[in-house]
Amino acid sequence: MFVPLHIHTSYSFLQSGFTIERLLLSLKEHQFTTAAISDIDVLFGVPEFFTLAKKQSIKPVIGLDLLIEQTHSISLFAMDELGYLNLCQLSTLVSRNPITLEQLKHHNEGLILVYHTRNAKFQDLYLRGQEVIIQHIKPLFQLFKQFYLGVENYLPEDEKLVSFLRGLETSHHFELVAFPLIKYPKANDAIVLDILNAISKGNTLSDKEKSGPFYFEHLPTLQQRYSEQELAQTLKIASLCKFDFMIKRGSLLKYPVPAQSDATTTLRMDAIEGLQKRTIDFSKIEYFHRLDSELKVIDELGFSDYFLIVADFVNYAKNKHISVGPGRGSAPGSLVAFALGITEIDPIEHQLLFERFLNPGRKNLPDIDIDFSDIDREQIVTYLRHKYDSTRVANIITFQTIQAKQAIRDIGRVYQFSSKTIDLISKTLTDSKLDLRGAYKHNQAFKQLFDTDPECAEVIKLAHKIEGFVRQSGLHPAGVVLNQTTLNDVLPLIDNGSFLVTQYEMNYLEPQGFLKIDLLGLRNLTTVERTLQLIEKNHHVKLNMAQIPTTDSRIFELLKTGHTLGIFQLETEGMRKTIKELNPKSFEDIVAILALYRPGPMDNIKSYIARKEGKETFASLDPQLNAVLNPTFGIIVYQEQIMKIAQIMAGFTLAKADDFRRSISKKDVKSLESLRDAFLEGALTQGYKSNHALSVFNHIMKFADYGFNKSHSVAYATLSCQMAYLKAVYPHEFFASVLDQTSLSNEGKLSSYLDELKAFRIQLQLPHINHSSTYFVSHETGLLYPLSGIKGISKDVIKAILEERELNGVFDDIFDFALRMYEPKFSPILLEKLIDAGAFDSLHKSRASLRMSIPNILLYASVNYLESTGQEGFIESPQLPKLSLVEANDDPLLNLEKEKEILGMPITGQVQGRPRIAIPNRKLTAIADVVTSGNTQQIGGYIKSKKTVKTKNNDAMAFITIIDDSSMIDVVLFPKLYADIGLKLEKNLLVVITGKFDESRGKNFIADKVEIIADPKS
Repeated sequence: MFVPLHIHTSYSFLQSGFTIERLLLSLKEHQFTTAAISDIDVLFGVPEFFTLAKKQSIKPVIGLDLLIEQTHSISLFAMDELGYLNLCQLSTLVSRNPITLEQLKHHNEGLILVYHTRNAKFQDLYLRGQEVIIQHIKPLFQLFKQFYLGVENYLPEDEKLVSFLRGLETSHHFELVAFPLIKYPKANDAIVLDILNAISKGNTLSDKEKSGPFYFEHLPTLQQRYSEQELAQTLKIASLCKFDFMIKRGSLLKYPVPAQSDATTTLRMDAIEGLQKRTIDFSKIEYFHRLDSELKVIDELGFSDYFLIVADFVNYAKNKHISVGPGRGSAPGSLVAFALGITEIDPIEHQLLFERFLNPGRKNLPDIDIDFSDIDREQIVTYLRHKYDSTRVANIITFQTIQAKQAIRDIGRVYQFSSKTIDLISKTLTDSKLDLRGAYKHNQAFKQLFDTDPECAEVIKLAHKIEGFVRQSGLHPAGVVLNQTTLNDVLPLIDNGSFLVTQYEMNYLEPQGFLKIDLLGLRNLTTVERTLQLIEKNHHVKLNMAQIPTTDSRIFELLKTGHTLGIFQLETEGMRKTIKELNPKSFEDIVAILALYRPGPMDNIKSYIARKEGKETFASLDPQLNAVLNPTFGIIVYQEQIMKIAQIMAGFTLAKADDFRRSISKKDVKSLESLRDAFLEGALTQGYKSNHALSVFNHIMKFADYGFNKSHSVAYATLSCQMAYLKAVYPHEFFASVLDQTSLSNEGKLSSYLDELKAFRIQLQLPHINHSSTYFVSHETGLLYPLSGIKGISKDVIKAILEERELNGVFDDIFDFALRMYEPKFSPILLEKLIDAGAFDSLHKSRASLRMSIPNILLYASVNYLESTGQEGFIESPQLPKLSLVEANDDPLLNLEKEKEILGMPITGQVQGRPRIAIPNRKLTAIADVVTSGNTQQIGGYIKSKKTVKTKNNDAMAFITIIDDSSMIDVVLFPKLYADIGLKLEKNLLVVITGKFDESRGKNFIADKVEIIADPKS
């Protein structure tokens, strides 16, 4: 018998042909009941291997490959819990620096050591005799009671080393163990390592097949290469390893409370004090009963510290003026969370249920996930490290795997397949959830390509070899782990010198008892934060998030127009359409639409709207349920409604109702019958007839999959309405904030915002050398494009311009700018970029003149710079007079093209949708305002490009691109029109085109008439 002990997985990044899943398939194929993984320096794969191996009835053994003092290559295996914890510490240590013998000495207990004898150092030394080798391995031999020399025998040339090792066994009684390194399932899978290596190093390959020795050999072959004793030692080592990964090692962090107090008392006092600060109706005794009830449950479950920890860092953020979301998930269902300031949602006002958040029947730690401004999130993590000690706080690792599309592209690059072939395959992979095998089963276009195109099939087969492999690690964007004891004592970590990172992914941490908190960075909160700062600066109105209304009529007047770009959860095209159809009039409408606008529930939107408008009737399920269902017009929209129905009809406690809700949503056939019986039995006890109760149960079943967490919907609707208020009341500040966070290279997104700016009568203005900043800022009736949006100008240059302007005032003209900003490395390209961006338009009329004058401008600046620094100038006069600008005529098309090149889009003329290109007696539609109504419209602009093609009948037609001051559009000239005028159309001609926009024909403007304007430069 034989146990494979030395297996590398894909967690040894790009150095193994095994994913954990593929490894387990191979182990089952070879009928192994025990196996070990031993990755290089890391324990990344331990949770996945241990979990999946147990499911396959395979005993998992945990190992680690290390290089000690750059000399000794070894594998260590955990025999017990102490051995595992020592592996954790060693793996953490090696993430900082190479392991020393001294460190190994302090972490050797509970471990088995197998020495690698096939490494270069050992092979060099063994040729010098046994005593040399004995002295070499003696320091390690003395540290470990369980010490073995690993025998690797693959090739004829290995026999000499194997004979030497067996001589050591005889003369010095060393124990040998069969220890072949296994990196891939079969011999011909060796090519996978070459491909992965090429990906890692950016190399190319020509060979598509290769055999290698590091695979699973069959037992008869192993028996030929290793002695019976060497094979038997693998079983002995495996039998000594009795470590169980599936136990809890984490401990809930204790919040530091005042002396003579405890967490329970502190939480109660803080909650009572916090609730008193809230604006609520204190005449309702329900608040006090609810608070007391929640606090008792939290105490009984042992979660008081958890609530205090979360409340502390949330309030820290608020005190530091960091935007915090109103809540997310089920946490807004807790009055304690509201009292502590963790959420801004009153659960009683919104009829939210605590049991949906924290069910006393299940003792799982609740999830309180918090949204923060994305640019400030890291401040919260830093605060946690400082407050609780950086050794007890760690970020959470994530692993990036090679997905289907990436595998195709990697293979395309490594083997230099044509980009056309790679693009063709990639375009068929429309579902990112499917792997290549799944795509072949469920994607007809992909299957047909594989079956009919040999080159595509070859690419796909090669890509399948590397699909699913771990490519690299990263940081989870939200997750942080906190622990009562030092994390390094109980968890393998990566110590990068600045902070700690867990070696295990999020899903494997909570089962081990580690407190995981999600601190999410939300871009929309950064928008709110920035908007509030601008409001205070521009209007001297100081608002915080809690003061932003959610029921102001202006919110709903804005939303019903569909102008929802930049508003949290409401900006997609589908959502904008739905909002307009819904015609929202209240906060509750937004709560409902957020819950309904998801696959599945979306089918109910039309019915919801019709019932809301009184166009569709609905029957009452039961008079006692009207208060639960009437607010949503008889449709079960929220999970909380299911819970309330179960409470009212079946007499369930809310805790039991939550269990009922969870179970019924899973639609487990085995449990459905008992669930139905329990519901019906409870309903009969409450006095309902069985047929009626069954009808209600069936109605619940109909909507069980669709119910949404109302707590989450209320919280997110709060942020949506707050942002809508800011946009409606302070549009300049809102758009400035949103545009600051919009990629200025995303032309499509910017174009959409331009449309909304026009609707708000806000002009987007060119960069202004005297007023623009690093952000969008309000200026007169519009928004100034930032200097940071000009491509090719560095942050340092922009900083220097702003500092000079702040210190010595605005620039008088371009000569003054060049003189004050001049230094020996001053680039004429910098000046040209600013000119092309229109930054000097307010100081000089002609950009062409400025471009032609750059040599004169720089000469003036350089001479005066030399004079001011006491150096010999080019001209003897004490001061060089300003040179005249060279007179030149502007080419409007050139200016627009350069604007688009340097800013991402042409901005000139974005005044309420009216272009500056003025043609007498013509009422033109700006290209940016062309609509899809099908009505005849007239546009004017310069011809940017022209492409002539032939129809099936061999008739000539053309596609021309027209550009005006607002945007560009593609225009189609069909054969008849092309025959009349097509040959006369050239680049830069100013034309007027009459026609219609046709979205069905590739979003082109179909020309009916084209007129050439006599003077294209007028």
